[in-house]
Amino acid sequence: MNSSICQICDSQQQNSSSKSSEVEDPLYSIIIANIVFNVCLCYPTIMLNILTIHALRKTSALSKPLKTFLLSLAVSDLGVGLLGQPLHIACLVALLRSSLNAIRYCLTATAVLNTVCLSSFFSLMALSTERFIAIQKPLRYQDIVTQKRVVVVAIMIWLLSAFLAMSLLFLGLYLVPVNIIIVCLLIIKTLFFIATTWSSYKIYLTARHQNMQIQSQVQHVSQNSDTAKTLGLRKSAKTALLIYLAFWVCYLPRYFILIVHQIQANKSIASEILDMFSLTLVLLNSSVNPIIYCWTMRHVRHTITKILRNIFRKR
Repeated sequence: MNSSICQICDSQQQNSSSKSSEVEDPLYSIIIANIVFNVCLCYPTIMLNILTIHALRKTSALSKPLKTFLLSLAVSDLGVGLLGQPLHIACLVALLRSSLNAIRYCLTATAVLNTVCLSSFFSLMALSTERFIAIQKPLRYQDIVTQKRVVVVAIMIWLLSAFLAMSLLFLGLYLVPVNIIIVCLLIIKTLFFIATTWSSYKIYLTARHQNMQIQSQVQHVSQNSDTAKTLGLRKSAKTALLIYLAFWVCYLPRYFILIVHQIQANKSIASEILDMFSLTLVLLNSSVNPIIYCWTMRHVRHTITKILRNIFRKR
């Protein structure tokens, strides 16, 4: 997630001041590397998530609540490829050229990336909560998690994400110091990390316990239906856990770098380099999630395979 407006403005001022000098900016090659990497990553992100969204819509084996939250997460990943990465690339190119439009591009990229990243945060939390209820309270699942409630939650996730992104942008520009906003974001991320870690840990323990039960019951023919249902819950729980792990592998470096920036009085060249690459790693998460869906969800993998076969046959 783009962390602060002041960092963008500082970069713009530094680039503008160095334009007249003959000394090359030490961040020049780093910006070029990030531009190239994001350009190469943009198309796969878009195509993988389009295929995933279509496959999720076509797959009937998944429960509707699980499918809705996975679609919400996939749409946010698609938003990263369609809007977030192109705007981020435009921002980096403008900073590289010391263009006066750099701040405008960076502010737009900040708003868009904050929206899609916050929607990913909330969608992942909703997905973890839904799987937690499904695996912990299977008898009450139908009463607690209804499709109407799930749709309302998904809509509220996007509205809340857009509202928070625009509010943070407005506050950072006109009212509240940027450092206070970053601290608030760090607190929100910490609470989110604790909540999702706890629910994921409980899901892991329950799935492990059910796996041991399946191994002891697999010889009983009368329990085949219950065993198949438990296997489905365990596989969906595994998918949720892998999505959670990939999310935090990509987001935690950014989280720690923001903390370091709040502690350090002056940013070093090394911290600025890590800051750029950590944001690129956050954007990489949108390409990893579709791979997780194909790897862990057999029905989604088969649907995507059929789609690709039809495309190649027509060509």
